[in-house]
Amino acid sequence: MTREITKKTNRKLQIVIGRTWYDAPPIFSLRDVVIRGSEQYGDRPAVRWRVRPRDHEIVTKSYSELSRDVARVQAWLGERLPRGSRIALIGDNSYAWMVTWLAVASGFGVIVPLDRLLQPQELIPCIQRSQTVMLIYDYAWHQRVESMLDDFPLLKYRAAMDRGLMSDDESMAFRACMAEDETLLLLDDALETPLEDSTVATHLLEPEDVEDDAAILFTSGTSATSKAVILTNKSITADIRALRGSVFFGKYFKSLSILPLHHAFENTCGFLTVLSFGGTIHIYDGLRYIGNNFAEHKVHLTVVVPAVLDAIHRRVINEARRTGQLKKLQFGMFVSTLLYKLGIDRRRVLMKDVLDKLGGNLKWVICGAAPVERSTLKFFRAIGVEVLAGYGLTEASPVVGGGNTKVNPFGTVGQPLSGVEVAIDNGGKRGQPGEILVRSDIIMKGYLNDPEATAEAIDGDGWLHTADIGYFTRKDGLIITGRSKSMIVLASGKKVFPEELELLINRHEIVRDSLVFGHEGASGDIVITAKIVIDENKWRKLQGAEATEEDVARSIKSIIDEVNRNLPSFKSVRSYFYSFKDMIKTTTLKVRRGVELQKIEELFAKTKISWQTLRGQNIDSFIEKYVHGGSVLPAEDKVSRTADRKMLVDMRSERREMERARRKLQKRRNELERRKKALHMLSEKLEEMEERLVADELAFKAEFKDISSFTGVTTIEVPSTSSF
Repeated sequence: MTREITKKTNRKLQIVIGRTWYDAPPIFSLRDVVIRGSEQYGDRPAVRWRVRPRDHEIVTKSYSELSRDVARVQAWLGERLPRGSRIALIGDNSYAWMVTWLAVASGFGVIVPLDRLLQPQELIPCIQRSQTVMLIYDYAWHQRVESMLDDFPLLKYRAAMDRGLMSDDESMAFRACMAEDETLLLLDDALETPLEDSTVATHLLEPEDVEDDAAILFTSGTSATSKAVILTNKSITADIRALRGSVFFGKYFKSLSILPLHHAFENTCGFLTVLSFGGTIHIYDGLRYIGNNFAEHKVHLTVVVPAVLDAIHRRVINEARRTGQLKKLQFGMFVSTLLYKLGIDRRRVLMKDVLDKLGGNLKWVICGAAPVERSTLKFFRAIGVEVLAGYGLTEASPVVGGGNTKVNPFGTVGQPLSGVEVAIDNGGKRGQPGEILVRSDIIMKGYLNDPEATAEAIDGDGWLHTADIGYFTRKDGLIITGRSKSMIVLASGKKVFPEELELLINRHEIVRDSLVFGHEGASGDIVITAKIVIDENKWRKLQGAEATEEDVARSIKSIIDEVNRNLPSFKSVRSYFYSFKDMIKTTTLKVRRGVELQKIEELFAKTKISWQTLRGQNIDSFIEKYVHGGSVLPAEDKVSRTADRKMLVDMRSERREMERARRKLQKRRNELERRKKALHMLSEKLEEMEERLVADELAFKAEFKDISSFTGVTTIEVPSTSSF
């Protein structure tokens, strides 16, 4: 395909089709991933891991062993359940988890991967809604699963994954329970069953139709409001091919699996796509061991969220500062970046010491879920590691676009993947933001048992409405500006995207996280409000152990003042409060906005507090004192009420001033339009006069020629104007 195509349709959409940079292999079902791995890569290591983080031994499974284990689990499942059964899976990243996922989704039934961090009250609705008939889980979950059995009337089997972690006593007790309950199983038994010596391909089940359900994934949010996305073999493998057409990591590479596999981003990028390349996946030993895992496994690639990149960046900078090498590091980064911009790429040579701490081989990082700090991006680019920012959503299997190994536009989420159509609903105007739409085989089949939501998400032309707002740069790089669902609409009609303000607030060192939202005050005004989570350890390290909460309030005020100085007045944060407690997040470390906002709204409703009173307060102390402690809210004093009234007056005055400025600007536009019309009419008259003058001149010359032929007079003296 030629370079990305930009076109306009009757709907006035700006459309970009992702360019194909590399030839993608013929992978049209998940079964193809398994068979291709066995046939092409054979004894090459597919997955490596430690049973326990402190173990010296690393267990290795080859591609041949992986395919045989998938066939074993399919046969084991087939002895108990009919094909097409829905099977839930919950647990830490593990080889057993990977094998189970592939066995079910590639041809046996429908896999329902669940977040291992879900609380029972959140897990129960997911299993009920998906109508799961078997639950496979890490043994650590066994007691919780047993306590929830009454809530699962459709559940026929439950199977624990030992993974070598059970003690002898636990194993004996579990098998005793199995002897008494035939619905209780141990998945590890399936991996030890014999398999005939015929080719693996003959044992692997083939999906009856690649458009049948393969996986049901629950989106982020509470279990009551999260949507259940149905993906198929067709949609998932279409995304793998689109990725393969956009990136190439070499004939052989090693990766580190960090993000939870139940999340579609890690599942497609860090699991299935790596297997399609024949890479070796190393399962990390835990967050505290990430640095050691990079150094030990010497991986070339990893898939992360921005928080991991920021942590690596901070660790390197802090270590350089501690050893007195910070200026040397900064100078090296400056020289490395300068040469790179001049077309001389010596980054990995100049920054070898830094790269060695990351294993020496790290070349690519795929990063998604949230924006990456520009300082972090600059750091990794300076040391020779390309951060390929990705954009997607579960409903798109999930990757829509990203930086690729040919083109990686800085500060964007890259270009659409190979063959994927991405549109901006902006009237066809390049550079203007609008809702991001996606059309491709990567799109989900729909939402489980929710045809209305499906019809709302996928329109009649096949476009998936993402609810994300963004625009394309001149080089077709996609920039995300916010979510339409979180957008704040002010009384003036102006729109504010919370994500933009949160990014500015989060750049400050003492801020761990923030949540910006619009709160409706008693007068009906929408007040832009921020909840700021402070890293107490960092703050006390900077301010000293004796610092008080008044000092915290002053620090936060200075942060808000700085943020507001760089914003148009209508975007200014008017109210804010802070906390030392982390907000509720998804496993990809995104704030669960709906849950947090519900808690805040309940606080306002229960205490009848005004945003003016809460401004600048520690919300932890406030809740403890006035909600849990039962204290009565103090009446606002006269000075406070006066200050609040003054702020409201100022806000209304500012809005009136903005309205006057808008009317004045419109008046000037009308006057300019009137003058343009008058000028146009005058121009037409001048053209008409010029035509008449030319005609008169031609007529005069013709008449003069006739006269001169009779009189012999060849010239006529015309008096100059100076003689009059």
